[in-house]
Amino acid sequence: MVFFNLYQRISVGNSINPTAIKLGSRKETMLDKIRDHQEELSTFSLRPAFQSRSVTVVIPALNEEGNLKKLLLNLEEAFQTLGFNLPVFVIDDGSTDNSPVILADLSKKYKFLKVIRHPQRRGVTGVWKTALAYAKTDWIFWGQADLESDPRTDLPLLLKACEPGVDAVAGWRQKRGDGKVLASLVANLTCRLVFGLKIHDMNWIKLVRRDLLAHLPVEKITHRYLLAILAAQGYRIAETPTPWHERYSGKSKFGKGRLVTSAVDFIKLWWWFKTQGRQLTIGRHQKQMNPRNYAIPYQSPKSVMNNR
Repeated sequence: MVFFNLYQRISVGNSINPTAIKLGSRKETMLDKIRDHQEELSTFSLRPAFQSRSVTVVIPALNEEGNLKKLLLNLEEAFQTLGFNLPVFVIDDGSTDNSPVILADLSKKYKFLKVIRHPQRRGVTGVWKTALAYAKTDWIFWGQADLESDPRTDLPLLLKACEPGVDAVAGWRQKRGDGKVLASLVANLTCRLVFGLKIHDMNWIKLVRRDLLAHLPVEKITHRYLLAILAAQGYRIAETPTPWHERYSGKSKFGKGRLVTSAVDFIKLWWWFKTQGRQLTIGRHQKQMNPRNYAIPYQSPKSVMNNR
């Protein structure tokens, strides 16, 4: 109970401070115990996302003023198709355009919308950390504000691809025309060889169990390699094809500098996994999940599964 109370103090609600825990040898052991206790006390039902409807839609946004109204309209139509609403977090990562004003108006119109604003830009990894601090649902759906992903098609596709036994679902962009195909191919192939990730498009829209992310150092893994690490830890990652669309408005944030950043992040990630992350993997494989709670998945013609 002491460990559980300590975990609550450092991680509940808006009080999360990832830098509050310094990983010395003694404190690291305590943190490991906290994580183990969290897993033992977890009430996560392991029900597929479409059945549980315990899903938070997270949309990072940086200077997307021309896309926000259509984005929310598309989300509303997606919910009408599904027959139920889901909470939506639009996390404004320090926009300098008219996005804050537009989002304030939209939050009055759509009851399912919660706007969270970063005073300054923190990057996609910072958005993930904010999402984990605020989300309380079993699953997190990671979307896009530029409308290259249309939630009217993609949200139902990923929810339905989340079959029993699946821990995360990745969207696989079809007929991409954004000029990033080669860089994406190299990154995905490298992660397939190094981490055993058996999907084609790891850095796109995704549906992930929230509880799996609580113990991971997101600032070290970064958003790019999140699914790769989960695959390396033995979790099951499904994939479903999704249509790609041209950006609706504005300019892409992708540039050549991001290629260098991705390469540096990968080297850091590889070293972390070799020195620390592998221990998490070994410990996880040694633990046996209750078979009454974890259904045996079956192969779907529209998904590709990572085998444990």
